[in-house]
Amino acid sequence: MSIAPTEYHFEIIHEPTQELREAINGELREFNRIANPVFWTEYEKPENEARPLDIFVFDQRHHVIGGLFAETQFLWLKCSIMSVQKEFRRSGIGTQLMAMAEAEAVRRGCKYGFVDTMEYQAPQFYLKLGYRIAGQLHDWDSHGHSKFFLTKELT
Repeated sequence: MSIAPTEYHFEIIHEPTQELREAINGELREFNRIANPVFWTEYEKPENEARPLDIFVFDQRHHVIGGLFAETQFLWLKCSIMSVQKEFRRSGIGTQLMAMAEAEAVRRGCKYGFVDTMEYQAPQFYLKLGYRIAGQLHDWDSHGHSKFFLTKELT
């Protein structure tokens, strides 16, 4: 079906309503369901919802000194945040956090791990843990720094 250009117009809307957003999201979901029905059937089952995997590290006074926020879904562990207080860095805490997250992910049936990091954060740390660069976006922060996407086969 061909639509004449005079039958539509474009608008930049700075704060679209939920209804407007759903008009776009719903169309994309429908397209994706048709393109990959097996995935969407499995994705919508409650047992396949993303499961949080959050780990905290406490000192002797039970103050938080580090932690990791991640989730598992299907075959993937997705780590979104990991941080250790400055005075405790380079003591093995980050390595232990990742090892615990990966072990729990494997227990949950995951086969792969994913993390993203800025070049000034921890790409070398993840590479030492066996992650491989799957992609890189140059100048991601518009100040000359790259963002790295890393993956690992979990065992």
